[in-house]
Amino acid sequence: MVLFPRYHLIEVGDQAWCPGWLLAYLQSYLTEIWSLHIPGFSKTSPAGVACNIINRNLPDASSFTFVDLCAGAGGPIPVLDSALNKNLQAEGDGPSLFILSDLHPRLEEWQAIAKSHDNISYIKEPLDATKCERVAPPGRKECRIFNLCFHHFQDDEASAILGSALDSADAFMYALHESLFQSIALFVYPQYE
Repeated sequence: MVLFPRYHLIEVGDQAWCPGWLLAYLQSYLTEIWSLHIPGFSKTSPAGVACNIINRNLPDASSFTFVDLCAGAGGPIPVLDSALNKNLQAEGDGPSLFILSDLHPRLEEWQAIAKSHDNISYIKEPLDATKCERVAPPGRKECRIFNLCFHHFQDDEASAILGSALDSADAFMYALHESLFQSIALFVYPQYE
């Protein structure tokens, strides 16, 4: 039961007047938070929690290409690639593939990520998540990943994004869109699942 309607607040990084350097800083900061792991305090990073969820729910993860349509500066994808593919390799399976995309591509950051991760590629052109067709290479399943991104969209846009995922992908992962408290709890104390 929804007690209060969802409020669509303004985010500085979404505004046309936001300087590019500030947007780059905000996205890079969020990427670092995804990999934050404090030994003795947390069992894993927030991206590690997402990896555990993938392992539990997609037993054939090696057949998937994970497409992050709102990748920003890379988000959790480098950590997911390392952790998920380490697990798959230990089980004798091939790797999962990852594709970074965004309406505002961060090519410099993505190039650096792709250089250090064989299983990560990116789409150079802007990609509108509300009108996205299938992205995965032929013969592979596609899982769309949405990490902390739906606050950028009005309800009709969010519906179009999820509709596109249902129409053209095999699965989708909707991460950290719970209440503010639950999302903060996962970043501060990643044992929370």
